[in-house]
Amino acid sequence: MPPQLIEDGMIQILGQTANSVVYAVEDDSKTGRAKDSLSVLKGGTVWYRGREALGPGKSAEESDEMVRKEAEIYKALGKHDRILSFLALEIANIDEGIEPKAWALRLERAPHGHLRDCIMSNQGNPPDGQTRLEIAIQFVEGVAHIHQRNVIWGDLSTRNALLFDDYRVKLGDFADSDMLDKYFDDWYGCEVRYCQPGSGKPNNHIVGTMNREIFALGTAIYEITEWKVPYSPQIEVSEDEVIAALVDGKLPEIASGNPAEAVIRCCWQYKYKSSQQALDDLQKLRGNLMGYNISGVQSLKLLLINGLERMKGFFPWNVATPATPAIPVT
Repeated sequence: MPPQLIEDGMIQILGQTANSVVYAVEDDSKTGRAKDSLSVLKGGTVWYRGREALGPGKSAEESDEMVRKEAEIYKALGKHDRILSFLALEIANIDEGIEPKAWALRLERAPHGHLRDCIMSNQGNPPDGQTRLEIAIQFVEGVAHIHQRNVIWGDLSTRNALLFDDYRVKLGDFADSDMLDKYFDDWYGCEVRYCQPGSGKPNNHIVGTMNREIFALGTAIYEITEWKVPYSPQIEVSEDEVIAALVDGKLPEIASGNPAEAVIRCCWQYKYKSSQQALDDLQKLRGNLMGYNISGVQSLKLLLINGLERMKGFFPWNVATPATPAIPVT
């Protein structure tokens, strides 16, 4: 049976790993229910009204160090259309007699969860190809901004791309990120299915940190444009199976007709020196495709909305975004 605070709707657990938990509480909800909260909290344990509501997790010292580090990355990235909004660093007197500790990040809430879940849940009904390309462009826009701020994401994945209405994407989860000059130069921390083939220790590398992240970027573009998780056609496969494929030197298979194939392969072959080059080529590809094949009402809406978002940065008045249906997440 779930704890009473969850049962009563005061707390909603949205995601949990060995190191952190993402959850909502009812404190900024108009309905008094966590599910309607406009923000989420991320920390080492679940705090509610000054106490560890669901039992102990990370120690106060561990949580403080973890959330402060990620907060610094969000501050380095600043405000950007493709980066999840960092709202506050929550600090409180957790224990008497010790200095106040940071216990959570408060972040913008994404109404449709993360992109990986959407891909897995809509295998039989993917968005049209133009929309998938536009989602990939948004993803790469976020990565290019991260790199422009001299940050290595470290856990580049569709799992960490958050979805808003009309397939708008914002990137988040920078717990494993660091400044480029501080990040490991021979190890990269992404999930194994985003690693380059050829080794039984896929996170180790000798190609340079930025090259390694751009390789992972190619796999993200693959996953979005193919609408298929790498090394997993319909259902999740075990990490051991993925590592076996990597040892055999296998790359994910790109379907014939994927318009982004050349960009994906340039990432995998370390031909790009920056993620901005990948973004430039995807944007050129979009222009070429729109020149002779405009298909899908949803993709046109997405292009319009993205254009209006960019206009907001140039004009002092607000540009209204047209209301459109929510994305088909099941």
